[in-house]
Amino acid sequence: MMGNRGKNDKKISIKINGEKTKFDEDLLVYDWKLGESETAAGEEAKDDSFDWILPDEEAEPPQEYKKIHYVSGSKKKKRSFTNPFQDSVNLIMSLIGAIVVGAVLGFGTLKVITTTEGPAAPAATLQDDTVTGKADGQQAVSAVELGDFSTSIVQGGVYSTEEQLKAMQDTLSAKGFSHASVEKDGQFFLFLGVSGDLETAKILGSKLKDQGVEVYAKDFVLGSKGINASKEEKTFLEKGNALFTSIAQVSSSGMIGGTPDEETMKTVQSGIKELEGIQVGQESIASMKKSLVDAGKMAASMKSPEDAQKIQGELLSYLHLYGGL
Repeated sequence: MMGNRGKNDKKISIKINGEKTKFDEDLLVYDWKLGESETAAGEEAKDDSFDWILPDEEAEPPQEYKKIHYVSGSKKKKRSFTNPFQDSVNLIMSLIGAIVVGAVLGFGTLKVITTTEGPAAPAATLQDDTVTGKADGQQAVSAVELGDFSTSIVQGGVYSTEEQLKAMQDTLSAKGFSHASVEKDGQFFLFLGVSGDLETAKILGSKLKDQGVEVYAKDFVLGSKGINASKEEKTFLEKGNALFTSIAQVSSSGMIGGTPDEETMKTVQSGIKELEGIQVGQESIASMKKSLVDAGKMAASMKSPEDAQKIQGELLSYLHLYGGL
C-alpha cells in the first residue's frame, strides 16, 4: 500500500492570515520500522556504556540485627560456680603451712642447740629432786572437796564474839582444862572434850561438871568444804578424820577410868603408821598431822587419866586446825 503512495501524491495547503499558501515540498514520511531499528540501536549503545553492579544475594545483616540462637532447657550449658573466697582460703592455708614448717624447724634447731650445750641430768637426780620438793612442802596443790566431819563433843558454850570466847578460854586455862574453839555459821563453839560416841561424851561431861565447869554433850558436824591441797594432803585428811574417832574413843574411856579394847588399839596403831608415810606440805596440815600422830602414840602407852587428858588436848588442837582450813 505504501508502494502506491507515489502515484497519488497529495499536497497540503496551509492558510496563513486567510491567504492560501502553497508548499511544493513533499510530505515527509518516516519509516517506522527504521525508527524501531534506530531505537534498538540506541538502546544497545546505552547498554554498552553502563556497567551494572548487582548486590550479593546473601548480604550481611546490619550489626544491630543479630541472629539469636535459642537452645532448649535440656541442652543449656550449666554455669560453673566459682568460690569468691577461694583465693583467700589458699592464702590462709599457705600462711598456716609456712608457720607450721617454721615452728618445726625452730623447735628442731633449739633441741639440737640445747642438747649440745651440756649433759642432761641423770634420771636418779631428777627423782631425788622431786622427793625433796615434797618434803619441803613444795607440792602442787589444787581445789579439793572434803566431806562432812562429825564427832561427839563436850561443849563449854557458844559465843557470838571473839572477846567473849577469849574471856572464857582464859578462865578454863587458869583451872587447867584443855579446850579448843571452832567457828561455824558466824558463831564460836568452845569444846572441852571429844569422844567416839555420844554416851561416852555424856559421862565425860558429867565428870567435868563435878569439877565446876558447865558443859553438855552433843554430836557436832563440820560440813563439807573445798580447800586447796595436794593429793597426798587430801588423802591424809580423809584418813586422819576416820582415825580421829578411834583415838577419841580411847582417850575418853581413859578419862573416865576405862580401858580401850584390843581391837580399837590395833586400829589406832596401824592407822598411825599409815599417816606417818603420807607427805604433807602446808603448815596447818602438817601441824594437824603432828597432833594426830602424837595422840595415837600416847594412846598406845596410856596408863592414867592424866595421860588421857594429854591425848584429849592433841585431839582438840586437831579439831581447831581443821575448822580453820
